[in-house]
Amino acid sequence: MEKLIDKKFLHSLKLKAEQDYIQGRYDESTRSYSQILAERSEDLESRVGLLLADMALDHEEESKALYEYYQILKRQNPEESHKIMLELVESFDGNVSEISAMINAFNSVNVDSVKGILYSDFQHLVENRGGFKRAFEDLMFSTKIIITSKEEFLEFLDSLIEYDFSEIALNYLEATGDALAYDPRFQRLYEKAAKR
Repeated sequence: MEKLIDKKFLHSLKLKAEQDYIQGRYDESTRSYSQILAERSEDLESRVGLLLADMALDHEEESKALYEYYQILKRQNPEESHKIMLELVESFDGNVSEISAMINAFNSVNVDSVKGILYSDFQHLVENRGGFKRAFEDLMFSTKIIITSKEEFLEFLDSLIEYDFSEIALNYLEATGDALAYDPRFQRLYEKAAKR
């Protein structure tokens, strides 16, 4: 019976932590998530919550953008969403502006689309459909491609340019703003897209 009480208590603590985050009480949210992780260190959802709450203390806007992205991931891929989010945050080595720029770029281009597939699944579709151009044309008006790392973003942009979607690539590049402007790989892609 004791474990059931612990489970209920931890569940209610998680709900409180999320509610505190939503209402901007980031210190409280951080404390609650830390308490949960002290009991259940394997709880990936609480680990993501802790990272977002901690990030919000210094970078509230970026943290909220990530939180919204996380909610979409949870609806689309509940089993993998926590791992994807942890990888996303860790892959940028704490560079919050890069995270924000990438998420905003993808959200601004196709805001109305709720459907989405992971980039890795899109790559399988490319193989099955016989090429990037055909697979992208099949999805471009109906489905969001969910990018989970900077490397995927670079690869995707390069493919867009290669297969005559330079205008779309330029939209993504411009939507990232100054956050990625000094990365030489993005500069090369921008120049490549602008020449086409």
